[in-house]
Amino acid sequence: MSDTKDMGFEEAMERLETVSAQLAGENIPLDEAIQLYEKGVEYYAVCKSKLDNANRRIQVIEKSIEAEE
Repeated sequence: MSDTKDMGFEEAMERLETVSAQLAGENIPLDEAIQLYEKGVEYYAVCKSKLDNANRRIQVIEKSIEAEE
């Protein structure tokens, strides 16, 4: 996952969509399909991590707002 380490959410999502379209629409050899799937899993992990972090930040903000009320 070295090339995804510093990847932002939008870039990872775009690449995941590209991989998904390639897997769904092209007649590709099995080995290549497996490699694409592995890359897709990496991009998914980046997206999930970024969304989880955003969710945690939102929860912290919401708790601080509730504490002020």
